Formats: sequence, C-alpha cells, structure tokens
Amino acid sequence: MSFANNLSAIARLLTAAASGVINGITPPAKDSSAALATTEWFKTEQAAEANQGTARVATQAQTNAGADDTTIVTPKKLRAGLSLSLGMQGYIAFPSWVGGLIIQWGSYTTSQTGDVGVTYPIAFPSGATALVIGNNSQSALGGVGTSYSSRTGFNAGGWVTGGRTPIACSYIATGF
Repeated sequence: MSFANNLSAIARLLTAAASGVINGITPPAKDSSAALATTEWFKTEQAAEANQGTARVATQAQTNAGADDTTIVTPKKLRAGLSLSLGMQGYIAFPSWVGGLIIQWGSYTTSQTGDVGVTYPIAFPSGATALVIGNNSQSALGGVGTSYSSRTGFNAGGWVTGGRTPIACSYIATGF
C-alpha cells in the first residue's frame, strides 16, 4: 500500500470515529469471538439463563401474571404491592402476584360491661379467613371469644365464672 492509500484509510477511520458511525460486519448469532459487536447483534441476542443478551423490562401486569419468561423484573416491580407496618399492632400485606395474603396482629382488653370493638390496622379487601385470639392475662383466667367479624375488625368479650371481666388479649388474623 502506498503512503497516500494509508493516509486515505486513516482519514476514513478518523471521519467515521468523529461522526460516531463506524460500520462493521455483524457477527452471527451466538458469536462469542472478539469480532466487532454492532447494535444489530445486541438487539438480536435474547437474554436467557444460559445466554447473555438483551431483554425488555417486564410491565407490572406481566410481573403480576408471572407467565412471561422473556422479560426481566426490576426490584421495584417485585416490591409493588408489598406493604407492612411492624409494631405491637401491625400487618404484612403480600403483593397480588404472590396471592395477596394479609397477616395482621394486635392486642386489646375486653370490658366488664360488654363486647369491645377491635379494628384491624388495615381492612381486608375481601375478608378475614382466620382469627385467633388469646388470653394474655395471668390474673384473669377466664375465656375470651368473638361475636362478630368483618373486613375491618371484630367484637370480642372476656368472661370468668362470675361474668364479664377485663382481660388483656392478643390476636392474629389472616385474609385476602
């Protein structure tokens, strides 16, 4: 090659680099050589467990359905729908894509004059499926029970041999 041809080739490369356009031959799919990788090659390689490539980010609907194996899920979409409040009264609400189960807990004290209304930290969208209550009092060895349960709470009472009495209680409820 002559000096002029070399100079011309260098000029073409510099012009292409300056314009941001460098043309090359697109390697075949699954090529893992050191060949020039073009954007066309990256767009054709679908990411999979055994293959590096590109993938679209799943929509929230695709994440909820759990049926698409060609998109990727972001941590934000995984957490969508998860809420919790931790404390003496609290709840954990799981996302709909894992069933939407809600677990709630808390405490209350029954009354000597009648049932007390206990309100869940959050309402169950469809209703409670289970409610377990327990007597926390060591001085009042009586029974505790519920007379009504709804999406938002329940009524509870406490009894000893002589009638109603205040009893410290705890509960755990599940639902959807």
